[in-house]
Amino acid sequence: MLVIDQVMQLLKNLEGFDMSFRKLVLAAFFVALAGSVSGQDPDYVLTISDGTVAVGGSGSITMGMDSTGADIQGWSYGACNDTAFITCTSVEDGATTATVNNGGPPGFNEVSVNDEGFTVGVVICFTGCAVLPSGSGYELNVATYTGNAEGTTEVSYCGSLGSPPVDTVVVVGGQSLIPTQTSGSVDVVGVVAHIRGDANGDQRVNIADGIWIISELFLGGPASTCPIARNANGDSSVDAADAVYIFNYRFSDGPQPSAPFPDCGLTDSQTPSDCSSSGC
Repeated sequence: MLVIDQVMQLLKNLEGFDMSFRKLVLAAFFVALAGSVSGQDPDYVLTISDGTVAVGGSGSITMGMDSTGADIQGWSYGACNDTAFITCTSVEDGATTATVNNGGPPGFNEVSVNDEGFTVGVVICFTGCAVLPSGSGYELNVATYTGNAEGTTEVSYCGSLGSPPVDTVVVVGGQSLIPTQTSGSVDVVGVVAHIRGDANGDQRVNIADGIWIISELFLGGPASTCPIARNANGDSSVDAADAVYIFNYRFSDGPQPSAPFPDCGLTDSQTPSDCSSSGC
């Protein structure tokens, strides 16, 4: 009996049970299906993109697939991460998964997320009405991670997540195959603190910072090593108004810059590219 037929029969037998129990049994079915398979099949390659995440911030990486083999009826996998560096917080369907069933989502699509990673189980169509043909650049899922500590770490396909653990397989012609698997590298980088308005990085906000901004924007002057610090008025853009804001604050009793000011700190949603070095 083909795998899809087996799943349909299993679902029929589970009628009357609640959804969480049905999902648990289906997950166990996929694990049992994979148990007798060995060796990675080069015709099916699961990939994980590289990425960068800031400490205290978040970033996303993509789980993909390339296939040169026969049509795929479904798949399951786990993706593990090291919580010393990153924590998995959410997982979304990729562009391929979201439309694989004749323009819609799969007939069965179960995702489970925890700190150490996530698991996925997919049956495209229980009646065989849709399959995933051979192709490249398929986007299965997009996972979001938060950064915990600086360093370089990997996100890898694994078979240790879930209860029971979910194995990494693709279903082809009613048979379960283990695809070739590649890991993704994630750089967890620190975010540099700064003082709002301190464009020249001398840990003070004064007339020199206003002059620096004007020189950089209009006179070809040196570029700030902390571009986000130039946003003195906090409107998320850098222009002449920021220089005017500094002059007004220093000489006309205008409002002071908002945090981070007068001490070093971070702004909401700040990324490593916003500031490479500052006076902090």
